[in-house]
Amino acid sequence: MRGTGVVALLAIYPTLRWPDVAGLVGFLCITMFLHGPLAPLLPAAHEAVLLVTGRAYAPLLVAGVGIAGTLYMEYINYYVYRAALLHPRLERTRESKLVRSTVALFERAPFFCVWMCSWSPLPYWAVRFLAPLSGYDVRRYLLATFLGRGPRYYFIALFGKLLPVSNLALAVITVALIGVAVLIGMVQRGRRRRADTIGEVAPA
Repeated sequence: MRGTGVVALLAIYPTLRWPDVAGLVGFLCITMFLHGPLAPLLPAAHEAVLLVTGRAYAPLLVAGVGIAGTLYMEYINYYVYRAALLHPRLERTRESKLVRSTVALFERAPFFCVWMCSWSPLPYWAVRFLAPLSGYDVRRYLLATFLGRGPRYYFIALFGKLLPVSNLALAVITVALIGVAVLIGMVQRGRRRRADTIGEVAPA
C-alpha cells in the first residue's frame, strides 16, 4: 500500500502538467494496488482494467506501463513475502511434508514455473510464495515475470479494442471488483484488530 502511495504522490505533477497522461497514471496506480496484498483475492480484476485502458491508449503503451507497475510491486512483494514466510513462527509449516515437496518441485524448473504462471491461467500467487520461500534469485524471478506478463498484457489490451462490450460495462465491472477487494480488506483488517484486542485483554 505504501509503495502505491509513493508512486501516486510522485505522479501528481506529471498528471497536472500533461493531462493526457492522467489515464495512464491512474492505470499505473490501479495496477500496483491490484498486485499488492489483495492480489490473491482479485484474480481477474487487472484484466478488466487492461481491457478498459486498451481502448483509450495504444496496447503496447498499456503493456509497458502495466508491466512497469507489476515489476515494481513484485519486487516489493518478494521481500515482504520472504520476511513473512521465514518468520520463526512458521518454521513448523515450512518443514511440513507438503511445503517441502512443493518447494522441491518448484526448484526443478523455477524460471519456467514463474514464466508459465505469468501468462497462463495457472495461479501466479503460487510462485509469489514459492520464489521467496525457496530463495530463488529475485532478478530471474522478475525477468520470468516480465517475459510472461508483458505479452499477456499486450494481447489483453489489444483485445479490449475488439471486445463488443461498452466502456461503461467494463468500467462498472472493474470498479465493482476493486470495491469488493477493498471491502474484503477492510473486513479482514477489522477482524485482526478485534483478535488483537481480545488477545490483549485475555487473562494470562
